[in-house]
Amino acid sequence: MSPYFRIKEKYLKKIKGSLRDPLLCLGITAAVLFGVISLSSGLSSTALNSQGLFSLLSENFSQGPFVGPAKKFSPESPDFLFIENSSLRAVSPPVTITPQVLGMWMGEGNIEERREITEYVVEEGDSLWAIASRFNVSLDTIFWANDLKKLIIQPGQKLLILPVSGVMHLVKEGDTVGSVAEKYKTDSEKIISFNDLAGDGDILVNEVLIVPDGKLSSVSIVQTPTVSSRLSTNNFYGQSHAFPWGQCTWWVAQKRAIPAWSHAKNWLDNAIRSGYAVCKGSYCIPQVGAVISLSGNRYYGHVGYVEEVRGDKVVFSEMNYIGLGRMNYRTLRVGSPSIKGYIY
Repeated sequence: MSPYFRIKEKYLKKIKGSLRDPLLCLGITAAVLFGVISLSSGLSSTALNSQGLFSLLSENFSQGPFVGPAKKFSPESPDFLFIENSSLRAVSPPVTITPQVLGMWMGEGNIEERREITEYVVEEGDSLWAIASRFNVSLDTIFWANDLKKLIIQPGQKLLILPVSGVMHLVKEGDTVGSVAEKYKTDSEKIISFNDLAGDGDILVNEVLIVPDGKLSSVSIVQTPTVSSRLSTNNFYGQSHAFPWGQCTWWVAQKRAIPAWSHAKNWLDNAIRSGYAVCKGSYCIPQVGAVISLSGNRYYGHVGYVEEVRGDKVVFSEMNYIGLGRMNYRTLRVGSPSIKGYIY
């Protein structure tokens, strides 16, 4: 045998032996897979839209050993794959939901159509008036639903907010829609309609009823004392600082003891320095007998004396608003930009 044939036979034996090597087989398999992936990358971008991507996933992995059969929920929007009839796997990336959209989903987008009781967590700077305005319910509604004993609320405090102004009632043995309506001074039809009842007797013991426009006569957050007709004109019987006659500061000093706080625009800050309870802001809680600080003269400011609180409105007396030495009453809604704060 010639040397050429001996060399050829030698190398053929080596190649045959190498083919039995499992590592070499694995390498060849990897190379083939790499080639397939490279060819796949040439697909146009239009073929990889959401429907095309889903079709590729369904065809290529329907017989896969790890994923198992994949089924579509909707050919128009393949957001999920149903895996092995037991679990969901997302195909599309997560969707970012804005607070506005979330609010619409939660029912806050159209508050008038809310039917459920909402739990609200008080935030810094909140007041009962601001919360009532936001949810379009009366102040008394929040007061009654949460059995509040005072007007002050704290950040982190949880409040139940009814979907409409009124009260909520836990049905007791013997209750009827008629008796509940009579108790809360409202119309039976309003209760039946809002709670989707079939009729007067369609209620269960311990069922929660929303009573639209219902009222608790024995408890109210609204303070409506009669405006005092006895007005002192001697510096609150000698206890107040002597302010110039006819000014707004002079008038308030006739109603309660006021230290030497200078011009009205300085009263809030000076009251704090004097140790008085002060709240700054238009949504502060008004109280009968408090000094109300108001926007007015840019150099001197303006103050008045709170005479009444009517729901979300504050009634106060003042002087020098319509002329020097002339006293008048005025009403502002809580939250009015004219209100700067209160001295209690």
